[in-house]
Amino acid sequence: MKNDQVAIGIDIGGTNTKIGLFDHAGVLLSYRTHPTPKASDPAPFIDQLAQECDQLLVSECGFHLGDSRLVGVGAGAPMANYFTGRVDNAPNLGWRNVPLRDLFAEKFKTNAVIENDANLAAVGEKRWGAGKDFSDFILITLGTGVGTGLILNGKLYRGFNALGAEGGHLIIPHDKQRLCSCGGLNHLESYLSAKGIKQTITELTGEEWTIEKLGVEFKNGNLRAQTIINCIAQELATGFVSIAVLFGPQAFVIGGGVSKLGDPFFAVVLRKFDELVHFSLKGKVRIIGASLSSDKGAIYGGAAHIIDEVFQA
Repeated sequence: MKNDQVAIGIDIGGTNTKIGLFDHAGVLLSYRTHPTPKASDPAPFIDQLAQECDQLLVSECGFHLGDSRLVGVGAGAPMANYFTGRVDNAPNLGWRNVPLRDLFAEKFKTNAVIENDANLAAVGEKRWGAGKDFSDFILITLGTGVGTGLILNGKLYRGFNALGAEGGHLIIPHDKQRLCSCGGLNHLESYLSAKGIKQTITELTGEEWTIEKLGVEFKNGNLRAQTIINCIAQELATGFVSIAVLFGPQAFVIGGGVSKLGDPFFAVVLRKFDELVHFSLKGKVRIIGASLSSDKGAIYGGAAHIIDEVFQA
């Protein structure tokens, strides 16, 4: 990759969409974010993204979409299938049977690759972030949904259908019954998404707290906040144990908005994890925060992904 070439990373989330323009060394040149519209036809939205990226290229680099100095665009979205280039069903977006890779290639006039958003976040952390020194780790995003990206032997694991390692849909034992956005019961996402955590807060306090308030109250020693943190940490650790005994990772890297609870929360999760996990893994698995900020990992991964796709082809 030449020094004057750039790549675009895009993360289409259930709540917000992030756009990043990167140089050849992974330096973030420009960043934008705005709400993700809920619409069954995403084509107008992709067209809007293309127009915005064209403006970014002109202002930062002095050229338009279609210029050879743009390596391509790497985009993440829930349930995006790398192999087919499609999103068959993304409940959090309201999308069905969307030819997403073709839409990006057409609108952006360049190479395009799509990937599950959590997979891209894992790729980003492996290339430029908290996972760069690990050969085997799981990236988990706790946000609108719960996504996981699995790095095994230094490479992204997808499964035969590109939808493997969907840890957010592990079923965890629980004395309550909660419906996941996908229609299943007691999935990890039911409890650890932002919506799930807020539901737990209301059940335990009778009040509505933000995730930010939960973090502040926990650090201040609030007993109700400690009860909430212990509850959600137990649920997360339960999911981690199931994943860990299958794949034997060196670490879990936590991203997404909920990760802003920070190291005090990670420490509680690790303690509960070590209480539950098989003796062969006790004290051997780290639980840390994503280093590409809590919400930018997937755009870094999108840029890294398209760079690899183009220059290893």
